[in-house]
Parts: sequence; C-alpha cells; structure tokens
Amino acid sequence: MHAHHDRPDDLSEMERQLAAWAPATDGLDTDVMLFAAGRASVRPGPARFFWPVIASCLAVLSVILGVWLVAERSERLTLARQLELQAPATVPPPAPAMSPTVSPPDSPTAEDRPSDSLLAARQALEDGLDAWPPVAVGGAVPSGPPSPEPPVLQVGSRDVLLVP
Repeated sequence: MHAHHDRPDDLSEMERQLAAWAPATDGLDTDVMLFAAGRASVRPGPARFFWPVIASCLAVLSVILGVWLVAERSERLTLARQLELQAPATVPPPAPAMSPTVSPPDSPTAEDRPSDSLLAARQALEDGLDAWPPVAVGGAVPSGPPSPEPPVLQVGSRDVLLVP
C-alpha cells in the first residue's frame, strides 16, 4: 500500500487495518539479523574441512619433527660424551722389519720436496704451523731501484698505458 494514497476512502476495512499495523521494534537488532541471514545463505561444502585438516597435519608434523630433533640431539650428546671418555689412541706397534733383500722405495725427503707441494704442506700440518716452509710471494724480488710511480690517468689525455 502506498503511504501517500490520494483517496483513503477507497480502502476496504481489511486494508485499513493492514495499513495501520507497524512492526514492533522491541528486541530487534539489525546487525544480528543480517549476520544470521548471511550465515544461513552459505551452503556448507567439502572445502570446509580442508583448512582444519591441513592445520592438524602440520601440527602433527611439527610434533613429530620436534621429537625426532630431541632424540637426535640426545644421541649426539651421548656420542660426544663417549668420545670424551674414550682413552687416547695408543700408538700402534712398529711394523715388523723388512727383509734386507727388499728395500723400501725411495721416498723424497723433506729437503727434496718443493716447499709448495702437497706432501710438504701435510708434513708441516702434522708438525705444527711453525714448521711451515717459507714461501716467496710473487716470485723473485727485484734487486734494482724501485720503479717510478705509475702516471695518473686524466680524462681527455692519452697516456702510455693506452698504447700497446
């Protein structure tokens, strides 16, 4: 029914009663009503179980990995304690002497090896860092007077460095 009806005399008795009725506003909350209508409009589907399942799987995986990490760490600490308590390694007894007819192959002595060879470096590591042989850096040292300083390059000028 239109509120601004031009002719109120045309209404029947029932129409007049319906026009006079107004909804009661006591206890009516529009936010709650709209929220309930929105929830009722959503159809539940199989995807509603997807995120809780994924979250619970990740939680279980985290617990399993945490337990494994604790067990691994305790095994590592136990092994470290066993290694600390172990007696130092004893020197093995010398090998039996070889017969005089068979001579060992000639191995180069420390003086015969180049100072930058792998064997010399290994021997120096076994003896300690103080036993490293001296190595000349950059090859031979020039014995003449020091060379003059190189020229300073400037924009727009040609220097001897550019000429081959």
